[in-house]
Amino acid sequence: MAKELERLAMTIACEETAVERYNRLYDELQTLRRIEPAQRTKEHSDRYKAVSAELLAILAIAPEGYTLPKAAADLIAHAEAHGWKTMVQWTHPGWEEEKYVMVRVGREVDEAEREQFRGDGWFYKLTWHSRGCAPGRLRLFGSGLAETPDNPATHDAPSVRRIRAIITEHRKVSR
Repeated sequence: MAKELERLAMTIACEETAVERYNRLYDELQTLRRIEPAQRTKEHSDRYKAVSAELLAILAIAPEGYTLPKAAADLIAHAEAHGWKTMVQWTHPGWEEEKYVMVRVGREVDEAEREQFRGDGWFYKLTWHSRGCAPGRLRLFGSGLAETPDNPATHDAPSVRRIRAIITEHRKVSR
């Protein structure tokens, strides 16, 4: 029975549009979220993780006519080169309003660093938005948000240039 359902899901996925696929997965995720903790099974948890990963993969795809701004792409490449985690989330398929992309970069504090800091790590969230721009263009929207080991409360992020310097200064050391 499970194999038949999986095969049916694959068939539907091949025939559905990106908007339909996103909406189906989003609805499924909401249904899984509503399951009471006492009622959740390992299958529910596994499916929740799989659906979440699929939705994130969909949101990582730029809408037609858009590309990641150079400053955002450079920040991501710099963060990854220094061992930081990154995430890119575009507006979902079918979004008819102004497009935007949210970029997150961050890393947790290592055990060796934990005693010298109050917070859990460096986390930056920046948004580039198309409001007031030519089609296909984006600009940095506001200052972004940050949580840092020295200031764990959410606060305004520094400039992209300063974030790059912080990443260089606090590169993730592989062990």
